[in-house]
Amino acid sequence: MSKDLDNKYFITLNKDKIIFSCLNNKNKISFTMSHILKNGHNNLFEDLDKFFIDNLIDIEKSLKDFIKKIYIIVDVESNLIANLSIKYNSETETINIQKINDLLSLLKYQFIKYSNDQKIIHMKISKSIIDGNEKDLSIVDKTFKNLILEVQFECLKIEIVDNIRKLLSQYQISVEKFLLGNHLRGSQRNNVENIIYIAHKFVSGEIINEVTWSKKKLIERNFFERFFNFFN
Repeated sequence: MSKDLDNKYFITLNKDKIIFSCLNNKNKISFTMSHILKNGHNNLFEDLDKFFIDNLIDIEKSLKDFIKKIYIIVDVESNLIANLSIKYNSETETINIQKINDLLSLLKYQFIKYSNDQKIIHMKISKSIIDGNEKDLSIVDKTFKNLILEVQFECLKIEIVDNIRKLLSQYQISVEKFLLGNHLRGSQRNNVENIIYIAHKFVSGEIINEVTWSKKKLIERNFFERFFNFFN
């Protein structure tokens, strides 16, 4: 088995299929395999388990690679979407990265507090209003009187996320990231683009309107550098 292929692996779960896809180091889909869901998502975990039991060895032989990490795209319409806003008043304070971090952290905390059965998959700032006018965030470090952030959360039930992680761990596969199909397509003007290519843009940091979280830092430092253009 090769250790240098640098492939990315995706599982797409839509309403009637499980689709495995390999994106090679040239960012081209080089392999796919699908499994029909005979009873929709009613037996999703059993079907997903059967897919790996029946196909994992053959897939790895075809790819000449061991699958250790995978991205999961859940492509259904039943995920929770919620919009929250927060207002901050100040007569003399400046807008800076830390202040925005604090406000986003508070919003996330409030959302989790009252939706503790949901796992946040995507979080994005949909609007920023500064002193009554919608503006972009490139004016950080400038004084303001009030700031309003409108944020959208898209989620999956924690039970679904945990069950998929647990199932794949039985095959020594870790879930690198969950993604939502509707959110991926909604980020693109051209909806005919293959969802795997859109997902690759997300996991590669090419989508500028996403709030990204890390274990060591609340929000990655390059978030604002990438986010400013979103409001232009």
